[in-house]
Amino acid sequence: MVSEEKKAITTQIKKFNRIPTGIYSFDSIIRGGFPSGSLVLLSGEVGAGNKEFAYTSAAMLSMIKNDPEKYSTMIKQLNSLLIKDENLKLPDNICYISFSRSKESFIMELERSFAQEFSGSLKNIFFKDFSSKYFKNMSLAWDLKGNWPTIKRMTDEDHLNLLKDLISELDLHAPNSIVIIDSLTKLIRACDFDWRFFILFLENLQSRSKKWDGLVYLLLGKGILANRKEEEIMDLADGVLVFEWVQDGFSRQQAIHMRKFLGLMPHIANDNIVRFDTTVTDTDGFMVINVRHISGRR
Repeated sequence: MVSEEKKAITTQIKKFNRIPTGIYSFDSIIRGGFPSGSLVLLSGEVGAGNKEFAYTSAAMLSMIKNDPEKYSTMIKQLNSLLIKDENLKLPDNICYISFSRSKESFIMELERSFAQEFSGSLKNIFFKDFSSKYFKNMSLAWDLKGNWPTIKRMTDEDHLNLLKDLISELDLHAPNSIVIIDSLTKLIRACDFDWRFFILFLENLQSRSKKWDGLVYLLLGKGILANRKEEEIMDLADGVLVFEWVQDGFSRQQAIHMRKFLGLMPHIANDNIVRFDTTVTDTDGFMVINVRHISGRR
């Protein structure tokens, strides 16, 4: 007979949750999805797919949430990939944070790029636009002689209030949800933070993401920052996906390299995966079309 003490210990063991990205061609390779509570940096060269990855993830998970019966087969297949003490967890909501545009312009971009079902699924997500409040006063001011303009920047008080408001919004909407922060590139350029202060903010964000137990995607343009600063951000994130163009014979191919990911890298290493070749279509969004392995190893 199991003692009461052993029963108590057993009940305290928490299952390891995985949250699918909604991109089945990717989730099926990483055995279900990302570990919940992860802060994920999506670092991308121009046009290499990091935004499309985030958009597709948000749209697909929204469609699954709105019509679970339609995607029941996909969910069963992902569940079959889990190992002992793992649980597939679907997010409660989708939260999009923007520093550069309104929800209307975001939806318009999606409608021009993807099929109606795909873009329409994101119309009811929670969308917070910080640009109208904090960036509207940033402007180019010409002097009286018509010389080159100077930039009116945000004040230190604005910087602090922006980050406070951002964390407050996330505390309300991020728990058990997918969050897309678009983008660190815009935030860093506009605010011109003291770097140590900015790193403290990211450390706080990484810590809170564990309590929220969803996924937080951070978009960052590759090559925008000095290598040292980029590496510092990568070191803070739980997972880092690098989206880039690679030369494949006489053509260029979109691809993902997984630089790091707590809870996933041992699997990637065991399967000898080098990179994921990807593409974007108007009907399915972001897709993995091929997996590159170390030569001679599968």
